[in-house]
Amino acid sequence: MAERDRPVYCTRCGSIVRPGDNFCGVCGTGVSPARDAGPPGEIPTLAYPPSGGGTNRTLALVAGLGVALLLFLGVGTVVALTLLGGDSETSETAGPAPSAPQEAEHTREPRPDEVERLGVGDSVEAEGVRATLNGVRVLPTTDFDVPIESPDNLLVATDLTFENVSNRQVSVSSLLEFVLKNEEGYSASQSVHSQQRRLVEGELEPGQRASGEIVYEVPPESRGLQLDYRPFLRGGTRTWFIGDVDALPRASDTGTDDVPEEDPAASEAAIAEAAEDYYVAVDQENWTYTYENLDSRTRTLFTEDEWYLKNQYFADTEGLELATVDVVASGAPSDEEVAVTVYRTFKDGTTITRETLFVEEEGLWKHRFTQEEIDIFMPGVPYEEFVAAQQA
Repeated sequence: MAERDRPVYCTRCGSIVRPGDNFCGVCGTGVSPARDAGPPGEIPTLAYPPSGGGTNRTLALVAGLGVALLLFLGVGTVVALTLLGGDSETSETAGPAPSAPQEAEHTREPRPDEVERLGVGDSVEAEGVRATLNGVRVLPTTDFDVPIESPDNLLVATDLTFENVSNRQVSVSSLLEFVLKNEEGYSASQSVHSQQRRLVEGELEPGQRASGEIVYEVPPESRGLQLDYRPFLRGGTRTWFIGDVDALPRASDTGTDDVPEEDPAASEAAIAEAAEDYYVAVDQENWTYTYENLDSRTRTLFTEDEWYLKNQYFADTEGLELATVDVVASGAPSDEEVAVTVYRTFKDGTTITRETLFVEEEGLWKHRFTQEEIDIFMPGVPYEEFVAAQQA
């Protein structure tokens, strides 16, 4: 056997070292093949790995690994028990886990017994608007006023007043903010009627009021009617409870209500309120509102364009900003015409007093011009001639 093919044994652990290796692959001891192989030419004798020290070292190594494993398992067991004990202790001291949180109180729908029970005559304030339900009545079905959904349905009018009680402009919309429904949740469709008191909607300036009726088409067997008010879908819903439709007062075919006679003081207050609203609209240059609230006789004297131009001329020329308006109505509300004195005070200290008239048409108090006012506005006179006459 060639010298390079003779086996070489590690002098420390007795393991066979592969030819060409300088270190034992088991214990790492350096090996000198030339020294361990014996002198050249000598017939080699079979060499055995040492029987004592190598085996003991191997057993010691195995035993050491076993001890280390036991120590590792022991430490792991202690840590696990400590963690489990800590969790148990925490659980015992903290008490039972809290139950799932209930829905926030402010999002809970109120129970029926928690809803504020508003009725006719009550007011609510929401989003800068004070809304009042003045009354509810059933309007007659006529050749011109026919229910659309069913010929048996009734046309129910809800009379409302809105007042801007904030210091900013606010919006009012009967279509978006009001729903009339019965106790079964049926929502009535809005309608129109020739005898309804028209509600002027849209933008309200601070302090401005608007009144009128919203008409709904309601089945005749409806029970538990209620009017829900939610300002532009913000905030909570305010509800007026109206009752059964068959208990509502009826309006006759002539447009008069089958109800007790009105209180004269209340009628005078309504006249004063209508006059005040009219002159506040004048200060706001709301010519659409003022034109629509002229009585039919006065309105026929002017086209809408003529009305706008002449009123705007006076507003631009005077340049006054209203501070207060006071109204005194003279005469009985049953009179054909009611004399009204309007006292306006402006922010620069200027005061203007005007004697005018108001008449009732279709349940609303409308402005009627006196002869003096007709002479001032010169109906039918072209705008250029009107301006020249005012400047003369």
